[in-house]
Amino acid sequence: MHLTGIKAEHVPFRGAAQTIPAMLSGDVQIAVDNLASYVPVIQEGRMRALAVTSAERWPTLPEVPTFAELGMPQMTMAGWSLWAFPAGTPGWIVDRLAAEIAAIAGTLTVQQRALLIGALLLGGGAAAARERITAEMPKWQEIARISGARIE
Repeated sequence: MHLTGIKAEHVPFRGAAQTIPAMLSGDVQIAVDNLASYVPVIQEGRMRALAVTSAERWPTLPEVPTFAELGMPQMTMAGWSLWAFPAGTPGWIVDRLAAEIAAIAGTLTVQQRALLIGALLLGGGAAAARERITAEMPKWQEIARISGARIE
């Protein structure tokens, strides 16, 4: 990687608990990490966000552009989670739990709490999850190939 005036090297931290102090002390100048832990530090003005990797600007940091807006659409990616059940779970149980989870996640209180911790709750059900997994698999396979990542 080439950044004008900055020596770029990969520093493997185990997460924001190590990265944030290193950045605040000046030992590390830039990081790409999960947003949740950084929002308070950014909002306090102790750290500056250059861009977010989500497809759209983050609701609690609307002044921070996306990488796509900065001309780097290949940097569009977002961490996400889903509810999973053991194979063979009866469909009626999955459907009922999905409906209950969607109802809870759709409440304004839960949506607001999620935003405070850096999460944006989206619905969609099992079909949407399968579609997203299928769509993202090639990108993550390529990232693993390029990085040399291996399961140990």
